[in-house]
Amino acid sequence: MLASIRGTVIQKSDFSVVIECNGFGVEALVSRRAADLCKTGEQAFLYTYLQISDAGIALYGFADETERRLFKLMILTKGVGGKVAVSVLQCLSPADIIAAVESNDPKMLTTVPGIGKKTAERICFELADRIHRKGFVPLAGVAPESGNVANNAGGVLDALESLGFDRVSSLRAYKQVQAEQGELDESAAIMACLRLLQPR
Repeated sequence: MLASIRGTVIQKSDFSVVIECNGFGVEALVSRRAADLCKTGEQAFLYTYLQISDAGIALYGFADETERRLFKLMILTKGVGGKVAVSVLQCLSPADIIAAVESNDPKMLTTVPGIGKKTAERICFELADRIHRKGFVPLAGVAPESGNVANNAGGVLDALESLGFDRVSSLRAYKQVQAEQGELDESAAIMACLRLLQPR
């Protein structure tokens, strides 16, 4: 398997990069964090995964091993191919994905274009099992962001969403509240999140 690539970035878009390596221009579909690492005309190093399927050959690029491992676990889910899995990583960080899975919050995943309710539920259910069976542990720098999502997270996030806040912003506010104030009951957590989302 082509596990990584290093070279000069000769072309870049929001979702793909072309890296010149030994005279060849290699195109990769990339996560958001991987795209942020790539600057046109500069050297870049990406972890990669080469997928060969009936649809053809595609190379995917990631910022670190955590992203690549999450990608490989996601594509084991029925109906989730490489393009869908990398789309998730283009919209959500590994910490957000893990938090959504651990709190069984498929609504977070439906914020990703192309991910419907059933697919999101399937990803949450199957990924939770794989993460625990394979002893998945995020790399340093990712774990603190994910935090521990409390059991009442779903109710808090649903309430914030009903007030017009998007799921990703709501989850980040909830994690910040939890990190700063510890476990709160649902109503107190909602009020604390609102103070972050609607600062005066």
